[in-house]
Amino acid sequence: MTSEQTPSRRDFMKSSAAMAAGTAILSGALAPSRVYAAGDDTIKIGLIGCGGRGSGAASQALKTAGKVELHAMGDMFGDQLEGSLKRITADVKGNDTAIVNVPEERRFTGFDAYK
Repeated sequence: MTSEQTPSRRDFMKSSAAMAAGTAILSGALAPSRVYAAGDDTIKIGLIGCGGRGSGAASQALKTAGKVELHAMGDMFGDQLEGSLKRITADVKGNDTAIVNVPEERRFTGFDAYK
């Protein structure tokens, strides 16, 4: 005489949880732990406030060892921003590790320039 026992709800939950945990552990073990995009050691900086202090700090940052890119700028006044961009570009000219890449869409002016 064989008596077939139907699994209880508790047994079903235990075995389901064990299978899920095992699958999660195995998939984590087989997958790479960290995935990165293509390596780029360039440090991108933004300048908020394009007066003398800010422009000087940006120029100094661009002259450090390693690749540094001026990526965005913001100031209350557009003419101040444009003048600062010209000064910084002239100041780092000839420096192979300094990149000044601030197109129009990353030049912010007005009260909300810091956003």
